[in-house]
Amino acid sequence: MPLLDVLRHHTRRQHEALHQHPLLIGLSNPITLADFHRIVLAFDAYYTHAEAACLADWPDYAPNAPVLTWLASDRAQQGLESWSDRFDFHYAPLDTPSKLAGYLYTKQGSTLGGHVISKHLERQLALIPHLDQWFFAGYHDNGAQWKQFVATLETLGLDEAEVVTAAQQSFENICYFCDAMTLLMPWPIEIAHEA
Repeated sequence: MPLLDVLRHHTRRQHEALHQHPLLIGLSNPITLADFHRIVLAFDAYYTHAEAACLADWPDYAPNAPVLTWLASDRAQQGLESWSDRFDFHYAPLDTPSKLAGYLYTKQGSTLGGHVISKHLERQLALIPHLDQWFFAGYHDNGAQWKQFVATLETLGLDEAEVVTAAQQSFENICYFCDAMTLLMPWPIEIAHEA
């Protein structure tokens, strides 16, 4: 069975749990700008920790989405400071190509769903892709980047079990940061109004 199919099968539960997470539900339903801010801050914190854990080499020719750059653009556009240092979290080192591949499967795969979410954000909040929002908009060619990533997966001779475990852990780590953000920034946010 191709590694991509194995990954889809063995991460389905974790992936579907994220779609139902209270913090992320607005990505496919009505959403407020305050909700969007919470989501950006949660992903920024998650990816700050995850990217710091990436210790293995990855081929230069293979896609590796610049998520921290995209999130920094979102934060700057929205006037948000990073909350990554508010999370006491130890991300297990991604110190083999197989562990890194499992993490990148979740990261690269998110660009496909992100494309749909980006259109939703444009409809709901008038946030124009690559102008007002970057993280969910992703690449200008998300589909092509994904195909190149999948092709790379099948050529590297990776340890299947290690890839799957790292991918499952990545989804679960995203959930942790979403849970933590909900506790750090509970609903509703009080907004100060000028008199």
